Amino acid sequence: MPALSGAPVLPLLGHASQDDLLDVCRRAARAAQRQQRPVLASWATRLRHADPIALWSHGRAQTDRSLLWHSAWDRGSLVALGTAHDLTAHGDSRIPATRTSWERLVRDAVTGSHPGDGLPTGQGPLLVGGFSFAAAADTAATAGETRTAPFPEALMWVPALQMRGSTSLSPMAELRLNAVIHPGDDPEQTAKSLVHLAEQCLPEGAAPHSQDALRSASRKPLAFRELPAAEQWKGMVGQAVDRIRAGAFEKVVLAREVQVTTGMPFDLPMALERLRRTYPDATVFAVGHGAHTFIGATPEYLVRLSGTSVHALGLAGTAPRGSTARLDTELEKQLTDSAKIRHEHDVVVRMLVNALRPTCAHVEAGNGPTVLKLANVQHLATVVEGRGVQPGLGILHFVERLHPTPALGGHPREASLNWLKQNEGLERGWYAGTIGWTDASGQGEFAVAIRCALVRDSTASLYAGCGIVADSDPEEEYEETLVKLRPMLQALGVE
Repeated sequence: MPALSGAPVLPLLGHASQDDLLDVCRRAARAAQRQQRPVLASWATRLRHADPIALWSHGRAQTDRSLLWHSAWDRGSLVALGTAHDLTAHGDSRIPATRTSWERLVRDAVTGSHPGDGLPTGQGPLLVGGFSFAAAADTAATAGETRTAPFPEALMWVPALQMRGSTSLSPMAELRLNAVIHPGDDPEQTAKSLVHLAEQCLPEGAAPHSQDALRSASRKPLAFRELPAAEQWKGMVGQAVDRIRAGAFEKVVLAREVQVTTGMPFDLPMALERLRRTYPDATVFAVGHGAHTFIGATPEYLVRLSGTSVHALGLAGTAPRGSTARLDTELEKQLTDSAKIRHEHDVVVRMLVNALRPTCAHVEAGNGPTVLKLANVQHLATVVEGRGVQPGLGILHFVERLHPTPALGGHPREASLNWLKQNEGLERGWYAGTIGWTDASGQGEFAVAIRCALVRDSTASLYAGCGIVADSDPEEEYEETLVKLRPMLQALGVE
């Protein structure tokens, strides 16, 4: 088969690889013509592992859609650039609608890989992206303002280029090129476009920031705005406590936003590198969509599905870290001994167990919460595992069942979310939503989008929330939000 005429020959691919890619595109084009519907083509090869943040930094400048994923659980990385196909949906059914569209798209995908690479062709392309905290009809704009959410309620997409590394220590990664081919499309032109994208997005010798660079580049904010204002937010905490004591609901998670504006655009690759080094037990993520980028380092995953086992994490209850070992131990003891915090945590774990039980042969929560220690805070954490997952259930089924958990919304779900809709006055967008990926077989992982910021040029919106229960104190809850906001302020270099 002749190589692509007029196409650049990448050293990282070569003529033989481009011939293999063209063969996949031709087979997909024939299938699209025969079935008279779009067909997904996906081709993979092995490449030397590149630093994911450096790769994302270079590649995002070439496309208007990007995702970075650096997993805390298996230390794997994913960089997704460009889009082969978008799956968008709206309203309360946005998650199952996305799942149905993905299953239909991937069912007859045409896949292939470079001979000799030994890559499994069955896993194929990924679907990446995320979902907002709530449907648009269930959110309320900040009082006195009309604000348009920069991210859709559901935005999952098949990346045109994806690079997956199994661990940070592995010397090799998988490069996969994806395209959706419609009836009548020219497969050679599709293959050329993919090769051109790879040529643009895969730099030579990309390297992370140095330690000296990470310590520099701090800036003072020109504007610092709390939404809502501090006293107003504390007043809402008091109102929530009153409703809880009156029996309206058991717990509600009240969030707030801080908008920061500086004199120059934020350095997002540097911010992500700071997060990765400072919070090695968190999942670092970035989603670029048009002019906005949503970044964060979350300690909490919503759900992971591997084989026939599903894992969820109950993370609720927070205390600061101590400046000395002795003070840190004292704060940990206050965290574990607090009846208020244990109740808040138990509400989350109970919901996770009940949500997984109908779908698994056996569900088990860890024996008592452990303490997850991060650089600036410590949390109560309990892993919930379900084994013997029912056949045919993919991770998006579990995202639908679990999101939002009481750690992000409240309990009971309907009553607490209704109260938030009427009282919080905050457009959360993707804050407290969920971000992640799934493969063709339904395996994957999704994280809870906390410890995050929505950034555009020199303006960033940072978010933090607290679980409010009957014994909550407004001043203490406000101070907790300040602690939770600190990681992103430090990552962005804001003094």
